[in-house]
Amino acid sequence: MRNINVIHANKIINNTNATEQTKGLELNIDRDYFGDKPKFKCLVAEMDNKPVGMILYSYFYWANDGEVLWISQMFVEQEYRKCGVFFKLIEKLREENEDIRIVSCATGDENKRMQKILKYYGGHEINLKFYYKKV
Repeated sequence: MRNINVIHANKIINNTNATEQTKGLELNIDRDYFGDKPKFKCLVAEMDNKPVGMILYSYFYWANDGEVLWISQMFVEQEYRKCGVFFKLIEKLREENEDIRIVSCATGDENKRMQKILKYYGGHEINLKFYYKKV
């Protein structure tokens, strides 16, 4: 994966979303991605042999819809935005997951740019509350 600095991207995304900073990804990336049973996949975009963007995703099952592709994070380095990187990543994601009919993700209230992008791509905001408990 050439570690696009997924950890670096994670920190920027958390700042943009006003999300609590944790070291979960940093502590677990070797096991969760580079281990025998990766828990997620990551598409990386490169320009000039340099990683400039990524989409981190996995799958889950939603009772009403079947298998769902869950986009955990999308990121393009600031200086490469508006260069078509995001479009190429989305195109490749669709190509590699052509049987998936439902794609889902979440973004923070503060991340207006991502909300605009998701709506542009036909995303629909659903009125659900998500709860979680750390165990």
